[in-house]
Amino acid sequence: MKMCEEEELYWFKRSHEKWLLEGDVNTEFFHKVGNGRKRRKQILSLDNEGSTIEGDAALLEHATQYYKQLFGPAPGNILPIDPNLWLDDEKVTEEDNLLLTQPFSESEIKYALFQMEKNKAAGPDKIPIDFYQCCWEVIKQDILDLF
Repeated sequence: MKMCEEEELYWFKRSHEKWLLEGDVNTEFFHKVGNGRKRRKQILSLDNEGSTIEGDAALLEHATQYYKQLFGPAPGNILPIDPNLWLDDEKVTEEDNLLLTQPFSESEIKYALFQMEKNKAAGPDKIPIDFYQCCWEVIKQDILDLF
């Protein structure tokens, strides 16, 4: 019985029809309404200056580039910083600059990686931190090359 109620709720959400809520049965009609709504909302292709973009990967790439261009930073440095803005004693020394810009060491990278909690959500690469920690000896060189 609970399974029938869950299925009705699922199709109610898919069809956005109030008839299910008012007691109508879960029929083929409601399945068609739900699937039809999904088909109407789906973007299959886009026209871009005379060319047609099709396929999920191409549509995603086009939308990403479009919004990056629309909302991303403007090319070039439109607000230059005056070099005389800070006094000499407020600036980073050449010695400090060399220290700050030196490459990361293996021990620094490993220390940072092993400080992360294991059961946290995976990052953009969809790989959990636990993997990096458990397989450190195998993937160490790839991680070091990344940095």
